[in-house]
Amino acid sequence: QALDEETLEAMAKHETKEDKIFQTFKDRITAEPEQIIRYCRGGEGPIWVSGENIPEEKDIPNCSCGAKRVFEFQIMPQLLNHLKVDSLGESIDWGTLVVYTCAENCGAENKYAEEFIWKQDFSIDSTELPLSS
Repeated sequence: QALDEETLEAMAKHETKEDKIFQTFKDRITAEPEQIIRYCRGGEGPIWVSGENIPEEKDIPNCSCGAKRVFEFQIMPQLLNHLKVDSLGESIDWGTLVVYTCAENCGAENKYAEEFIWKQDFSIDSTELPLSS
């Protein structure tokens, strides 16, 4: 069945947005292809691999002390290559793991504090990123 013009335009816009986001991700990691942790507390936000499954502020729970959580660092998919998880026969995968920590640093008193991780997978539409060259 033929798709109408409006549907085709919507699909083209979606693909263009996804392609742009993924290309930005690839461009950024090309500078440091072995980087597995990207620390950036108080700076720019995470580098997303897709336009899908990006959290909104309401998706990030407050810390147990009541303060908001803020982006601190992200774990890049290159870590999977270093862990050699495929050799274990149990494949795990992610696009990026984004860690949000207490804006008030309530766990800074030499005790552990629970943090929050947001897992973003590669988009179904995007090409998988090679983890090694």
